[in-house]
Amino acid sequence: MKINQMIWKNAFLQKARVVFYFSDRILLAGLKKAEQGKEDKRKKVLLVYNMALGDGVMFLGVAEHFRRLYPRDEYELTIACQRAFGDLYAQSGVFDKVLPCDFAGSVINMKNRRALFAAIRRQKYDIVVDPVGCDNCTMNIFVTRAAIGKKKIGVVDKTLPHIQCPKWVRKRIYTDIIEIHKPKLHLIEFYAEFIRKLGDETCVARPAEFESVELGFEIPENFFIIFPAASMQVKRWPLDRFAYVAKKIQQKTGMPLVVCGTSHDWPVLEEFLKIIPEVQTVNLVGKTDIRKFIELIGRADLVVTNDTSAYHIAVAQKRKTALICGGYTYTRYANYHYSQQGYPDPVLITNPMKCFDCNNYCKYSNREIFPCIEGISKEKAWSEIEKMIDR
Repeated sequence: MKINQMIWKNAFLQKARVVFYFSDRILLAGLKKAEQGKEDKRKKVLLVYNMALGDGVMFLGVAEHFRRLYPRDEYELTIACQRAFGDLYAQSGVFDKVLPCDFAGSVINMKNRRALFAAIRRQKYDIVVDPVGCDNCTMNIFVTRAAIGKKKIGVVDKTLPHIQCPKWVRKRIYTDIIEIHKPKLHLIEFYAEFIRKLGDETCVARPAEFESVELGFEIPENFFIIFPAASMQVKRWPLDRFAYVAKKIQQKTGMPLVVCGTSHDWPVLEEFLKIIPEVQTVNLVGKTDIRKFIELIGRADLVVTNDTSAYHIAVAQKRKTALICGGYTYTRYANYHYSQQGYPDPVLITNPMKCFDCNNYCKYSNREIFPCIEGISKEKAWSEIEKMIDR
């Protein structure tokens, strides 16, 4: 995680990830190539999806269209996903098989990386599909390379700035690369456009829908959620500013604050709780699995969040949502516009800069926090949130 954080703080180091293309030759040497299974006459398709929970929530909005592209009676559809989210994809009903993998723990750890490649190569596939995008040298590219497949399909958004994965790497890994030339696509629309180019022109971009589940514990009748954690430290708005917003919301609404998340989020959440002793809180950290976490967010009256999965879940669950965000992937991740499908647009609290939509290629290297999010004052955030509450 420390190495990964260093890479995010220095855009030049992101380009250095191409070195894995060469080091993986050693890891792949000697790994057995599986034979095509004879127990199932259907063709076998693998989706390589190494993304985090928030991305997965967006992906599930259109994932059913992969089943239309690859009908169940003709194709066995497998998804390779982050280990922690296996149940989420299994419960979707889209996939025949779910292959949970330790993508996050295999970026730098060579032992884990080899074990991941070995797991991917236990099955031979007719088609390997990488819907993530091959613009950066991220794990989806290297896992696609390791997979055994007759055809390997990737996608690249040619409108993105700073495409870091060299063209020669893409050509050596993928047999087919679909190019998208539509600028400023939100991620769900990017997935939908990819699916349409694969052949399902009926695909309409929309956030995911989730069936309700029982929580199994008591919650307040009305409450708000603040989720101050972020995918990376450089994208995290300062905790003292979240504390200011929490106090203001409670003073205005009288609602308790519900704090939730996983043990991974606990260090940040524990620090947050320490600086808001006067705020009435309900601590539910570690008491929810993924589906209950989604359900809990779906019952909140108001969600205020940093750049993390809670944001995408709140939008999908049609909550009043405020996102405090930078501009590194503003259009691709933050800027939802699905009101025609019945999803309220969230409130985006930003510090506009000319370098917005830099595709995580920050020219202000080695900053502890990206300046586009650090520049958002607590007063500005509260002003926007108060307007939303009043509406």
